[in-house]
Amino acid sequence: MDYGGNSGSDRVALEKMRRPYLEKHQVLNSSKLESQSPFELWKAWFDQASQVISEMGSPNEPNQMALATATRDGRPSLRYLLLKGHDETGFYFYTNYNSRQPAATVCMYWPEVHRMVTIEGDVAKVDSQRSDAYFKSRPLDSQIGAAISSQSSVIASRQELESARRSLSERVTAEGAECIDRPEQWGGYRLRPDRFEFWQGQRDRLHDRLQFRRQADGAGWTYERLAP
Repeated sequence: MDYGGNSGSDRVALEKMRRPYLEKHQVLNSSKLESQSPFELWKAWFDQASQVISEMGSPNEPNQMALATATRDGRPSLRYLLLKGHDETGFYFYTNYNSRQPAATVCMYWPEVHRMVTIEGDVAKVDSQRSDAYFKSRPLDSQIGAAISSQSSVIASRQELESARRSLSERVTAEGAECIDRPEQWGGYRLRPDRFEFWQGQRDRLHDRLQFRRQADGAGWTYERLAP
């Protein structure tokens, strides 16, 4: 039976698709990692992935991440965006405020090094000054795109977007402006982690999974190794 909807000799069954890892990665040393802050470990992994991606000329962006949120009745939503900042308190991203994000999970996957980090936590808006500063740093076309889009709302056609963009672009050009004001419905969020999971792929599929859970008093982290 062809579950993939294809036919002919070139059909590849989905259940047979498997790309073997080209090398066996070093098993993660629990005793060394347990003493690290999950923020420090994330930064080390991010820096290494960024270097490898640059050296390989990969089209992937090291700061791309999947963002998962859910409504109060449990209906999930998932999309990709870019991480745009981090510090000792959390991770920052920018999007339309009409999107649903009281709590979220982000996942950063770097196939070039067979590594993945999943981060869960509460989400809150950043202050308007920070959102304003980042918005002004974006290319003008990106600013215009954010201003005209009521994200996730139903629109009649692509032409509706193009018309709105053309109209605002013409007005900005006529005014000689280099940037526009940040729309009220767009800005930044900070995800404050309460759980990290670090995943290192292994050729034999006995992957390493290391978990950090924020302690109830908020003063530290509980470290655990998870079965693959």
